[in-house]
Amino acid sequence: MPFSGDNFKDFKEINKIPKENNKYKYIAVLITVIPGIILGGYMGKKLAQFLEVFDLYAPDVSEDD
Repeated sequence: MPFSGDNFKDFKEINKIPKENNKYKYIAVLITVIPGIILGGYMGKKLAQFLEVFDLYAPDVSEDD
């Protein structure tokens, strides 16, 4: 970024910048997010089973009736 004077020859006007192709952005987000959610759920389930097996944490199963 030039700081001396009004030398703006290095900058492009906003309307002259070509738009990026958004064709694959949504696919890339889905490929990244969905496996992350599935993997996180699987790891959470396995961790809960591990903690319950070794009696480190067991959720209370009490009925309020």
